[in-house]
Amino acid sequence: MIHRIDPPLSQINATAAHVSSGLDSTPAVKQIVPPQSARELARRELADTPSDFGGIPLETGMSSESFAETLEDIGFSIGSRFREARRGAADGRAALPRTRSMLQQLIKQVSAVSVAELAQLRERIPGVDELDDPADAMRGSGFNAGEIALLLSAMLEEGSLSGVRRKRVEEALATILEGDEWALQLFARVEFGQSSRGILTELRRLYQHAAARQRRLTDWFDEFRRLHDRQRKLKTLIRALAFELSAQGPAMDVHLAAVIGDLKRILQFLSVEDHCARAARALNAPGTGAHDFAADSLMQLLIECVEQSWISAGWVAARTNRTIYDDALRYRYTKAMHELVKLLPGDCFEDVEQREAILGAFAEHLEALADAGA
Repeated sequence: MIHRIDPPLSQINATAAHVSSGLDSTPAVKQIVPPQSARELARRELADTPSDFGGIPLETGMSSESFAETLEDIGFSIGSRFREARRGAADGRAALPRTRSMLQQLIKQVSAVSVAELAQLRERIPGVDELDDPADAMRGSGFNAGEIALLLSAMLEEGSLSGVRRKRVEEALATILEGDEWALQLFARVEFGQSSRGILTELRRLYQHAAARQRRLTDWFDEFRRLHDRQRKLKTLIRALAFELSAQGPAMDVHLAAVIGDLKRILQFLSVEDHCARAARALNAPGTGAHDFAADSLMQLLIECVEQSWISAGWVAARTNRTIYDDALRYRYTKAMHELVKLLPGDCFEDVEQREAILGAFAEHLEALADAGA
């Protein structure tokens, strides 16, 4: 079951089509100074993201089951954080650490890892269950924090540890969870196995924290679009970010809002990617005379449009005529692109005027094609 974000976060749009209406620029995280303002920032970050995460399109290449799991992680993490914040405010105490909930969630994830993967980790450190300090021994054997967390979680899940030894393993796992990169490393291992170490460099570059927030949304979209095997990599990022929401203590509320911003960007990308895939399928439908439109090429043109300092119907015509030679197909293509621009998140544009200028350019070119009998 997909968890909903608790009110008042539930007062947000229910479909990705509404994303384009949210044109107010999100303030940079570094500008938020009062501690309580982070929750307001988080609400604004999610203001144009579906309140029921299950409403995100699932036709982007990621299986509905695996994507539902990642979305449940997000719902659990965000919902728990805001319930925790309200409890802390109600009784005047700081919210308790979330280590116990994190341990329970992490242990559940172990079931997603094959027996062979866990066996490979155990082969690197024989007799790990009998060691007094298994985490330290794993570090000495070259394990990264994610691999340590994964194997310690598996040991707890198996339920064969004695009371004292189990407590030591829980304490060691809790210490690991206080670090910065364990979630990304763990979920990369779960998704990519032994090859995850070569992929981590690329994932780290995308795994942004509160320090860097100057890039435009279309820059992120272009980088996501260029990822090889991007569905699995974005799934890994979503799961890591969702767990990071649980990892941060009550003093990290501003960072919480920044992490939500990262999640929002990925969900927005997946939504736009799905719209482009639908448009490409429609353009390539039997009897239309076109069979080679790709979703990526449609997204690339969207990004090019937004990157222009100024756009006109002439620019649209030149860009369209360069690749399409049939007038009827040009009209259908331009109309599809016009609709896709309408569905772009407001954060993609500099301001309302830029959005209206791009829409106007496509509308004017459509009118010219119609007048020419296309």
